[in-house]
Amino acid sequence: MNVTLTISPAENQPGNYLVVLNGDGSYHSVNKKVGARIRGDDEWFDDTLFSICGTGIERVGGDGSFTLSNTVSANQLNEDWGQDEIYALVSVEGLSGSFKSNPVKGDF
Repeated sequence: MNVTLTISPAENQPGNYLVVLNGDGSYHSVNKKVGARIRGDDEWFDDTLFSICGTGIERVGGDGSFTLSNTVSANQLNEDWGQDEIYALVSVEGLSGSFKSNPVKGDF
């Protein structure tokens, strides 16, 4: 499964960011629940920042793809001093393990 994370300034919401996860390749998991844990990448341990899931409507589509999104404050993405390195761990119902996204670097 491929998982892509993007983080961009939220439109008309100063100090907030739109966090979007797009995934594909989950053909055997159609209509299964999907969720993500957003983490900050650090040398010694990775910070748990927030989750995107829980409403029950986040599911893998008929083509094996999904999109998860959330608008969060800059404080929720500011995981350490200086440059922040953010990634996501995606879990799909019925599949063991998690799928790691690309890292996104920024000064949040």
